[in-house]
Amino acid sequence: MSNDPTQPPVPPQPPDPTAPIPARPPGEPPPSQSGSRRIWIVVAGIVAVVAVVGTIAAIALSGDDDTRAGQGPTGEPSVTLPSPPRETTGLSPQPTGSTGTTGSANPGCSGAPAPATLADGRYFGFVESVDLDSGTMGFDLACFYTGEEANEQAAQRGDEVPVPNDVYIVNDNTTIRDVPVDPSTELLLIDWNECCETSPGAELDAFASAIGEQDFVEIGGRQYAGSLSPYWVTIENGRVVLIEEQFLP
Repeated sequence: MSNDPTQPPVPPQPPDPTAPIPARPPGEPPPSQSGSRRIWIVVAGIVAVVAVVGTIAAIALSGDDDTRAGQGPTGEPSVTLPSPPRETTGLSPQPTGSTGTTGSANPGCSGAPAPATLADGRYFGFVESVDLDSGTMGFDLACFYTGEEANEQAAQRGDEVPVPNDVYIVNDNTTIRDVPVDPSTELLLIDWNECCETSPGAELDAFASAIGEQDFVEIGGRQYAGSLSPYWVTIENGRVVLIEEQFLP
């Protein structure tokens, strides 16, 4: 090598390919393997974090579902309530337009005296008069029986058994009670021009006129039986609010 500063440096000799490769210090991993281990450690850590986050999310979602399962659309607790029982009066089932299937439970039909004033409820009997000026109706309580009950009642009185047409009416007490009538009371009567189902459309004043007759009366294109038919009346707050005609076969 020349020491002359004016001369360019002599390039170093290329390494001898036949020369042995110097040994690595003990315990030092190859560069490529060390980098690979670091990568696998990082990946494993990420996988572990993702698994933990997924588990937490699943638990949270499950808890949220459990909470929503007991809530309605608005988030309020959803409770299935049993249907409230229908209010009944303890009287005969509605037999309007038919003969019914059971006997009458009107006051006085079970042996106990009938009261002078009828409480709210549904009653069977005969309409004797309707006074629109005073707003009252003359009503005669009676007992309506069908089936075996009808036969038993007839046998007790020495009448024909089985009873004709499966219907037996008892009217031992002929007391006429004045019952207030609501001016807007509902009427379900039979138009005897088109027998024999009840229907709305009858007028209270026409019904009142027909009750005063002892025969069929045609008013406004509708034929009324008047006092020839028995009726079921419904009383609410001390006033008649519904009158239903009972068909007798």
